[in-house]
Amino acid sequence: MSQLLPYTRNCFVCGAHNAHGLQLKFRHEGDEVRADFTPLPRHAGFRGIIHGGILSTVLDEAMFWAAAVATRRFGLAVDLNVRFMKKVSVGDALTVVASFVADKGRLWESRAELRLSDGTVVARATCKQMPMSAEEMRFAAGDFLADPAAMATAELFSGLKD
Repeated sequence: MSQLLPYTRNCFVCGAHNAHGLQLKFRHEGDEVRADFTPLPRHAGFRGIIHGGILSTVLDEAMFWAAAVATRRFGLAVDLNVRFMKKVSVGDALTVVASFVADKGRLWESRAELRLSDGTVVARATCKQMPMSAEEMRFAAGDFLADPAAMATAELFSGLKD
């Protein structure tokens, strides 16, 4: 069963109103978070090759959501490691798949992969995240959009409730 996750107005990765952003829609499937992404020419570094910073950003956002779904809280990346295995070209259909690995109290750990449509892994990442305070979460959550098709933000994140 797949459940659309909340998204924001302005986030570079998931912001529905960010004209310069990626506007990805993340979904929760079992123990994983996934999103589909087909890079455009504006995402390229060298001609036709997608910039590694864009790919790293997609991996980072997926790991944010994997940790958020598992812990019901927001976290910020404090350590992000990405390994690129294969170049990604403009127009390649990708799926990012992320999972939560561990809650170590002050730090969380997540991992993610970017896969081509045939399953080939083009990049892998690991991330350590620091949980945000309830006050920081409430402030950040002000950018989320209501969507009846997505999980309700206040239900997903316990720290948003008073």
